Amino acid sequence: MTVVVRTPARLHLGLLDMNGGLGRLYGSIGVAIERPNVVLEAEPADRLLVEGLEVERVAAFARRFLDRYPLHHGARLCLKAGIPPHVGLGSGTQLALAVGTALARLGALELSVAEIAMATGRGVQSGIGIAAFQQGGFVVDGGHLITENRRAIPPVLFRHPFPQDWVFVVAVPEARPGFNGEGEQRAFQSLPLAPPALVEKICRLLVMKMLPALIEKDIVPFGQALTEIQQLVGDCFAAVQGGRYANALSSRLISDLLDRGAQGAGQSSWGPTVYALAEGEGQASSLERVAREFLAGQGGGQVFRARADNQGAEQYTGHAAGLSRQVR
Repeated sequence: MTVVVRTPARLHLGLLDMNGGLGRLYGSIGVAIERPNVVLEAEPADRLLVEGLEVERVAAFARRFLDRYPLHHGARLCLKAGIPPHVGLGSGTQLALAVGTALARLGALELSVAEIAMATGRGVQSGIGIAAFQQGGFVVDGGHLITENRRAIPPVLFRHPFPQDWVFVVAVPEARPGFNGEGEQRAFQSLPLAPPALVEKICRLLVMKMLPALIEKDIVPFGQALTEIQQLVGDCFAAVQGGRYANALSSRLISDLLDRGAQGAGQSSWGPTVYALAEGEGQASSLERVAREFLAGQGGGQVFRARADNQGAEQYTGHAAGLSRQVR
């Protein structure tokens, strides 16, 4: 039997609460996007074999999963396509969940996505990557409880399909990677507490401007709220990343995209990936040219357009004769 898992990437649009005064920390806003993707192929083997892209990373997630859920046989894992690591597109969570899902399917294990996430060590800080994998769309999670002995996956508070005529222009500058792993943990631990008034403003922008605009498909107030939330969150992280955004290049690119008509713009997670929101392919094409021309004179980088993914990860299982899709 062969198992293929294909996942979306995700954009991290901001955090809600860097204060924690109500007993919960963070809370995230995010959206799944149709590209780039993790595409992982798996089949039974007499031991663990890892081939294709990112061999060490795939093997590490597989061993972590198998420590919790040993299989009666081995597995051959082959990563056919991946999401660029440590640039703010959620590659770690998507890869970990793809590996765990494939191994669970091969072992006929009835595990939830949350159980797979816990086994592979994902979702402690943010739940939007897990929600993007599970169901796609625009997602808000509720952060995690501040306790010494409970580090559960943040609950999903809101999920809604993202309009298909709203297009993201995504730019990944050739710049220093964002924080990840232990560096990310240290960065979060050293963050100063956000003032309650700032947290309240972010939450008000989300509940009273961003979400209604999404439901009513009104891109102008949605983009305004997105940009302002990004600026407020960026200021909270300035103490650890050196400024509102990850680097001066990303900051200038965001300003340039907004000046050239983007409905909203910001930085995904720790960057250096930035994004601009466009209405329709025409505006997206224009903003894509802006980003390409900007990066061409600043050391280069990758630029692409992406619509939202409102479905989440796909699983295909079958034998040599062909594969059949498994609906989540």
